Amino acid sequence: MDHSIGALARLGGVSVKTVRHYSELGLLASYRTSAGHRRYDETAVARLRLIRTLRALDLDLPTISAVLRQERSIAEVAATHADALAIQLRTLQRQHALLTVLAQHPHLEDLHLMTEQTAQDRRALITEFLESTLHGVEPAVHANLTPVLPDDPTPEQVSAWLELTTLIADEGFRTTIRNLASGYHALAGDDPLRPDPEYRSSLIALRRHVDQRWDRYIELVAVINEWAPPLRITG
Repeated sequence: MDHSIGALARLGGVSVKTVRHYSELGLLASYRTSAGHRRYDETAVARLRLIRTLRALDLDLPTISAVLRQERSIAEVAATHADALAIQLRTLQRQHALLTVLAQHPHLEDLHLMTEQTAQDRRALITEFLESTLHGVEPAVHANLTPVLPDDPTPEQVSAWLELTTLIADEGFRTTIRNLASGYHALAGDDPLRPDPEYRSSLIALRRHVDQRWDRYIELVAVINEWAPPLRITG
């Protein structure tokens, strides 16, 4: 069955102007009657519906043209577009988190850092802190103390990261952690893993002597890494 341009537009759910535009671009094949009117076959109906579907997914006309000419497969185009959308979604999630934190803390001075820091910058910041304060402590311990902010953080993760970076920039806090590490080595001696109740009590007392900001650091790492909240050592 052949269709007029108006009938094709109705079948495809678009305007006549749109059908004419697609025809002029060579996306829809047609022929003219002796009276000079455009006519379209059933293939044009299927192509128009495919074009409308792909346009609804925000694919550009050159890409759609390549699909219609079978220069690119729908699967390939869909995969490429899905990857691009995933990047956009992560960017939007990050922007949403930053704006949410800014709305809650409009006078936050360090928020600009979140728009400038790369993942490498953040990793270097934490590595420097741990190596300068916990020098000599087992690498496995460092791993448990390393926050890794995702590319698409939640507002809670952004807020936790900002609090944590403020904390590790405090020289008083750094000195406290160095003292904790020194006490750890002094108590542990040659065997840092020994299951000695007296040793554990001494270590707890040492932890208690260190201010509560260390426990807060651990809590912030858990929020950023989406770990279960840590238990504070008491008693």
